[in-house]
Formats: sequence, C-alpha cells, structure tokens
Amino acid sequence: MRNLLFSAIAAVALLTACDKDDNNNNPTPKSEFTIDGQDGKTTETPFGFRVQWSVEEGGRMLVSNVNINDPAFSGKIDGVSFAVDTFVNGQTYTFMPADSSAFDKKVNFSAADVVVGANFTNNAIVPGTGKQLTDLQSGRIAIKKDPGESYRITYILDYGDAKVSGEFNGLMPVVNK
Repeated sequence: MRNLLFSAIAAVALLTACDKDDNNNNPTPKSEFTIDGQDGKTTETPFGFRVQWSVEEGGRMLVSNVNINDPAFSGKIDGVSFAVDTFVNGQTYTFMPADSSAFDKKVNFSAADVVVGANFTNNAIVPGTGKQLTDLQSGRIAIKKDPGESYRITYILDYGDAKVSGEFNGLMPVVNK
C-alpha cells in the first residue's frame, strides 16, 4: 500500500512538472516592438488594424498601443505601420522603394513608419508630433494569416540611426477610414 501511495504521489509530481514545463515552453506570443539605437524601450502593441484594405490589393497594416477604431479616442499613440501592396499569406517581404525598377509588389513593401508619443486626432497621426521614423533604409516583414482575422507578423526595420524590431500576434480587423 505504501508503494502504491508513493507511486501515485510520484505520478502527480511528474505530471505537474510536465505541465509547468509545457507552460514555460509555450508562452503567450507577444505583440510589441523595440527601438534599438535610440531609447531601447519595449512598447506593447496589442491592437492591430488593416487600413484602406482590399483582399486583392492589400493596403496598410498598423499595430499600436491604442484602439484607433474607438471613435472617442484622441490622444497619444505608439505604433508601427507598413504598406503591403499585394497580400500573400506566409510571405516575407523585403523593403524596396516603389519607384525602383526591380520592385515586385508580391515580395516587396515600399513604406513603413514608426511613431512614439505622437498625437492622434480625427483618425490620423498629427505630423511633427512625438518621435516619428519615416526614412526607411532596409527591412523585412513576415506575415502569416491564421483563420479569421488573426495575424502573426514579425518585422525588422532599419532607419539608419534606429532599428525597430517587433512582432504582432492577434486580430486585425479592417478599418477603412
């Protein structure tokens, strides 16, 4: 009986330990970005949106720390946006200026902007407010669409004096404002 009790306790301990390991090995995916070369601060971006989006042509994707879809929102915003001219599920896009003769909208993207502490009012970012990075030098964005409106995105954007790296995991509803 004593051996049976010991075996039961050992089995429970083993199962509990395995469960803890599984939880540690599969953390909840993060949605955040970091700017290296400037402040190095990590900014959470739990909100994602597809702006001016069409299934055939793509559009602009935005990840941010605030819900821009809330009509009452007006205030400071931190976020990253990028233009994807043609959406291909599972594609990794590389930066290339749109006016380049080698630009291919199925494998390249032409613009990405980063804002930190910018003012947002009337459904738009106010130019010249906060920190804004717009002069992209190079970069890569990988986009995977899961069922529904859920996306997994990873990106590295190099602006010369600042490198932005991040990821987004979550819903990206269409906001055609």
